Amino acid sequence: MMMVISAIMLLSMVALEFVFGSNVNYRIAVNEKERLQAHYLAESALNLMKIELKMDKQIKSAIASSPIAQGLPIDLSQPMCQQFPFSTELIRAFFIGGEIPLMGGTEGDVKAEGEKKEDSSATVFEAETAQEFLSFEGDFNGECKNEESKFNLNYFADLDPAQESLSGLNQYDAYKFILTNFLKADRYKKLFEDPGKIEDAVRNIADWTDKNDVINTPGGTSQGAEASLYKDEKAPRPRNTKFLSLDEVHLVDGVKDTWFMPLEDMFTIYGGNKINICMAEDDVIWALIIAYAGQKPDLPPIDSKNADLKKKFVDTVRFSCTGVQPQTSKIASDLDTALGIGGTGQTSGGFASLITTENRYYSLKLTGQVGNTVVNIKTVLDTKDQDPKKWKMLYYKVY
Repeated sequence: MMMVISAIMLLSMVALEFVFGSNVNYRIAVNEKERLQAHYLAESALNLMKIELKMDKQIKSAIASSPIAQGLPIDLSQPMCQQFPFSTELIRAFFIGGEIPLMGGTEGDVKAEGEKKEDSSATVFEAETAQEFLSFEGDFNGECKNEESKFNLNYFADLDPAQESLSGLNQYDAYKFILTNFLKADRYKKLFEDPGKIEDAVRNIADWTDKNDVINTPGGTSQGAEASLYKDEKAPRPRNTKFLSLDEVHLVDGVKDTWFMPLEDMFTIYGGNKINICMAEDDVIWALIIAYAGQKPDLPPIDSKNADLKKKFVDTVRFSCTGVQPQTSKIASDLDTALGIGGTGQTSGGFASLITTENRYYSLKLTGQVGNTVVNIKTVLDTKDQDPKKWKMLYYKVY
């Protein structure tokens, strides 16, 4: 009897183990399948965002060549993909969910009108078209951001720390001055344990990418080797070349997660030495204005903490950005007028030399989701060429 009971127990355990193992293998297979689906959905978002960027360029080019282009009092510098992020979840809710009417009124009103008016057939057609397009499992989202609207930390790699300047700071020290002023803004004060270390952190970021291996101080002087700041023998040393990714900035002495991560969206490693002023955040614009005004000895010092002045000058720049193709010369001239100085902003070394209105480098954040499985893709595109097939992919990360 005991042998029979033991045999039954043994067989039950074997069966249970088999069922458990099969269930685990099944879930692994399902997860891998969903992850692959989610990855392809994220890639679909990438392709659609490329189409949206291409259409944006074509539409703005067509408007710019129109006779009415100069009379448009609106800001068209913002790319469509930034104004209208793509989301299949929202499309499903809008066209298929039935909660948001397409032609006005409630869903019942649309049906009632459908008996009397043929106009509602457009709604039915749009819903059917959307349903056909969305006949797949899962969802995907895509959003973009212009990289030229941020501070380029790789700019230092192209500058000579010892470059002589006839007046004021050279380009290397001037850019450090801009970054330092930006980080010293009152609204970011709580991010820093010791605000006095901000200048050191900016200096070390510059030293990490510039071409020499010494610690550079303002005026073209130096104070020892860069490597002396990194005591741990196993720690990476300054590379004296451009950052490969923004994550590499965390290796720089003085760069703390407590302040860099909240401000990470304000920095980039792509683009040139000019900031897209029409797409930049207010704090970025204000830092550029403060730096520019600080180089004018005949201009009274501007109180960087004066909220009214900040609004006045930033609004001046924003208003100058209206139109199909904002001109840096006009933006600089309007700012000079607001500052009360005469026409220096358009000259070499003026405000126009700090800014651009070009949209070329874009970072895309793409998400694919199937069930509870989510795949994210982050990529950076150089859209200089007219043909999207020739756009360069500068960065690609799946996580």
